[in-house]
Amino acid sequence: MKKLSVLMLVCVMAVAAQAVIIDDFEDGTLTEYTSTVILDAGGTGSNTAAWQITAGALELNTSVYDGIEQGAMIYNGLVLGVGEEVQVDIAHNGASQDLGLYVGGTAPVTGVRQDYIAMYGRGGQLFTRGFDGTGEYGLIGDWGSNAYDKLFIKNIDGATFEAGWYNGAIRNILGTRTPTTVNAATYVGFYTDVRAAGTLGVLDNLQVIPEPATLALLGLGMLFARKRK
Repeated sequence: MKKLSVLMLVCVMAVAAQAVIIDDFEDGTLTEYTSTVILDAGGTGSNTAAWQITAGALELNTSVYDGIEQGAMIYNGLVLGVGEEVQVDIAHNGASQDLGLYVGGTAPVTGVRQDYIAMYGRGGQLFTRGFDGTGEYGLIGDWGSNAYDKLFIKNIDGATFEAGWYNGAIRNILGTRTPTTVNAATYVGFYTDVRAAGTLGVLDNLQVIPEPATLALLGLGMLFARKRK
């Protein structure tokens, strides 16, 4: 019975490690977030845009458009640890606009693009970009007509990140980034690139998937220790 109990514990721990919901947007508030315009290509600062929650999901509504703006919407205090994967459900609209995930190593600064990895959708197309320190990564994209319902960025080992998307249970890695300037993954949230007026969305269920292997190995170690006794 003890052996069975430990095996059951390992299974339960592994299942429990599958997802931690950070925000499902059901409370209707965005007080946990800080939004920063990291690029105002027009230099006018005259776009009028606001994040909003509609029917329990997150959208960005640009009511006045006067030039390309890129932004970071950070969930305050969220860190992507080694082995962890941040995910968000997405039902993208706005074919000329980008929407997705942002993982950065330094706090976003108004008008500055630096030290982050982005994974985003644009209609049926998917892209990963960002900055290694102040140097821009090369664009990696899939220009096909892709079906996707979730985006992800994974912190592989504290020095390497995977970025990609899910179509149902199928996990697709679009690109791998290994920054030369260490990205500590201490600023996690959403990335936007607005190129037209309108409502950009829909994002839901921001979540982090812990690394289950550590928990499973711990449980198996407990089992083998009992067997030796």
